[in-house]
Amino acid sequence: MKYRFITQDIIDAGSINITSPEMYSEAREYNIDAGRNYIRRRNNHIAMAIWFGVQPLLVLFCIVLLTGLTQLDQVHTGRTTSNARIIVAVVGFVLWLLIYGYFVVLRKQRSGLMMFLTSLPLLLVHWSFAVICIANFVIGKWYTDWEKKLSERAGYPGFTQLSITTIDSEANTVEELTFENIRERAVTMHRHDGTFLK
Repeated sequence: MKYRFITQDIIDAGSINITSPEMYSEAREYNIDAGRNYIRRRNNHIAMAIWFGVQPLLVLFCIVLLTGLTQLDQVHTGRTTSNARIIVAVVGFVLWLLIYGYFVVLRKQRSGLMMFLTSLPLLLVHWSFAVICIANFVIGKWYTDWEKKLSERAGYPGFTQLSITTIDSEANTVEELTFENIRERAVTMHRHDGTFLK
């Protein structure tokens, strides 16, 4: 949304001095929008953090389950898994941990394609991990789409809410205000002799 009175400098400063009802209405609208967008962005990050925590546990659970099923099958059929196949599976798992952990978790390259490509080493463990690769693609796409939408909103990335003041003064900050500024505004804006301010 485009704002008439609120500029990036005002957002960076974190406060706005209101001089008209239109400015107040716009500042209020910005604060409501910034609050909602902050919550949306925080929820996206929380959802991604949950996925980062759940994914390794899910992979380990599936590896244990697949190993158990393979051993049961081998007991009935008499076949064995070669050492080369075990080494390939271990290498795939370690590669996934390193590549995915470095690029996606640490470097924060969370596009759908990057999350998909970095989870491909899991296919060396077992073909059924294609489900994790696809899930990473979908979650990465969802995450980047939301980030792109939010980046177009005023206040991105912090979505700081504005402190609204109504002081008709030359002071740059509230701390710089003097009692004389306050008294002058009160006398100008309201008809009285100012005795209650002395």
